[in-house]
Amino acid sequence: MDINEFKDKQAAGTLTRREVSKAMSAVGLATVAFPAAARQASAQSDGQALSFTWAGYDIPELYQSYEEENGAPPDYAIYADEYEAFQKVMSGYQPDLVHPCSPLVPQWRDAGLIQAIDTSRLSNWSTVFPALKTLPGTQFDGEPWFVPFGWGRTSVTYRTDLVEWDEEDSYGLLWDERYAGQLAVFDSVDETVFTAAIYAGVDPCNMSDADLDKVIGLLEEQKPLLRFYAIAQSDITQALASGEVVAALTWDSGVAQLKAEGVPVRMMNPKEGVETWCCGMILMKDAPHEDKAYDLIDSMLSPASGEFLVSQYGIGHSNSAAFDLISDATLAELQLPRDPSELLDSGVMYCKFRDKDNVIQRFESMKAGF
Repeated sequence: MDINEFKDKQAAGTLTRREVSKAMSAVGLATVAFPAAARQASAQSDGQALSFTWAGYDIPELYQSYEEENGAPPDYAIYADEYEAFQKVMSGYQPDLVHPCSPLVPQWRDAGLIQAIDTSRLSNWSTVFPALKTLPGTQFDGEPWFVPFGWGRTSVTYRTDLVEWDEEDSYGLLWDERYAGQLAVFDSVDETVFTAAIYAGVDPCNMSDADLDKVIGLLEEQKPLLRFYAIAQSDITQALASGEVVAALTWDSGVAQLKAEGVPVRMMNPKEGVETWCCGMILMKDAPHEDKAYDLIDSMLSPASGEFLVSQYGIGHSNSAAFDLISDATLAELQLPRDPSELLDSGVMYCKFRDKDNVIQRFESMKAGF
C-alpha cells in the first residue's frame, strides 16, 4: 500500500514541496518535481535516522517533533516500489526504517531483516486505532512488527455529472457498456486484478487457477471498454477532470485532489467489498540509529502529522487523536470515516497474490491479446 501518488508517479520521487503542501494537489493534476525541502540520502553521513520510503513522505510536516528533538531532519532514500526496497536491503543496503504495506511484513521478518517494535518507546502508540494494531501478518508471538501509518482504499470514482448510476455501488460500473471508451483502470495487478477478483467473487489472496481464469476473463471483457490502462494516478485524475474518462479506479488521494479542483466526483463503496490497505513502518534488525528511528516513528504517529496526512493527502492516519483535529465536514468531503474499523471490517485488505509472477504474466498476456 505505500500509499500514498503512492505507487507510481509519486514513487518516481517527483513531488515539489509546494505541491505536497497543497493537499497532495500533486497527486493528481499538477506537474511534479522532487521536494526541495526533503533530504534524499544514499547513506547516513550526519548521524540521523534514515528512512527508506515512498516519495511524498519525506517532508517536514511528517517529522516536526523529530527535528525538534534531534536538531536536524532525518535522512530519506526513495524507492519505486516495495519489492525494489526489499531486494536492495537484502543486498546489503542499511536504512533504519522501511515503509511497506502490511502484507509484506512477513516477508521482511522471514528474511531476518527486521525486529519487533518496542511500543513502550512510542508516546503516540496508545492512541493508534486498535484495528490497525492487529492487521493480519503484523504480529508474531504477541509482539507487533509493524507500525501502521496511512490507510485507505482503491475503488471506483466517477463523475456525478456525467454518469447515471441509480444502482447500489458496484465495481460493475467499470464494465458498463454505456460508457465504452470512457473508463480507465490501473496498469497494475495490485489494483486492477485485485478489484476484478473482488468483483468476480473470488478471494484475491488465495486464487486457484480456475479463479484466475475467471478474473482474466472478466478483464478481457472489460478491455474494449477502456480508454486506457493508467501508469499513474495522475493520468486518471487528469482524464476525469477533463471528462475524457467518466469512471475509473482511484485511490482516496485522487478523489481528494479532484474535489479540491472542484470536479464533481464520488468514490464508491462497492457492495462486493472495497479494496483496503494500510502502510507503515518496520524497524531494521541492525538499525544504525535505533533511538532516532523510534523518534521518527513517533513523529510520524503524532496527531499533527496525522492531521496533515488526512487534510492534505486525503488518506487516513493511524492515530485516532489526529481525527480530533479534523472536522466532520472535511471527513465527509473526503469520504473518510473517523474510525477505520468499519471500513476495514467490511472491505478486502490488500494482500500478496499467492503466485504474483503468474498473475502478472496472465495480466500482461491479456492486455497483449494472447
